Amino acid sequence: MNKKILFLIQQAGLLLQMPRSHVRNLGTAFDTVASHSHHASIIAYCLARMEKLNHEEAMKALSMAAFHDLAEGRTGDLDFVSKNYTKDDEEQAIKDQFKNIDFGADLEKLLKEYNERKTLISKCAKDADSLAQMYHEWVLTWRGNKLAQQWFEGDFIARVPYFDTKSAKKLAFAMKDSNPNEWWWDEFVAKDGEAKTKKHLLGKNYSNKKKK
Repeated sequence: MNKKILFLIQQAGLLLQMPRSHVRNLGTAFDTVASHSHHASIIAYCLARMEKLNHEEAMKALSMAAFHDLAEGRTGDLDFVSKNYTKDDEEQAIKDQFKNIDFGADLEKLLKEYNERKTLISKCAKDADSLAQMYHEWVLTWRGNKLAQQWFEGDFIARVPYFDTKSAKKLAFAMKDSNPNEWWWDEFVAKDGEAKTKKHLLGKNYSNKKKK
């Protein structure tokens, strides 16, 4: 077995423990670099399909988003302030991570396409990265974080207009008009506020027939 593969997996594992750097500015956060990449990868697939790409193309966008921050296992995650004074060598980190791995060249090529941002696939992946960040700010806003609210509202001026895909813009505005619990409220609660499946609230012996 090529131990470099094990080492790559170990570096990916570091991201499970690495809080994203925005926590020092927002004060609270619930994500890590790894959870952010996972969420971005799901969003990337959805965006690609919304942009009429096929399943294989969408899976490529998903892969880009899944790997896009892997280099941070070596460079760390620089926040907006730090990036003004510190330059990480992400390109070299990527080369070192994939060196002497049989499929390393394929992953380098994938991330090169992502970073060049010329293809629709890579644009979907990047927009997904941004939407995942906005999602985090949005949830924190609903939890009462005023700093996150300022970031989220500011993104509609400084970030959303520059998205490369119309689908990402649509999702951003849909998010703004929603709330983090809407998905289950819509599925399990009727318009009149009554639970659609009361047995989960009141027990299995509950009768759906209203008492007169």
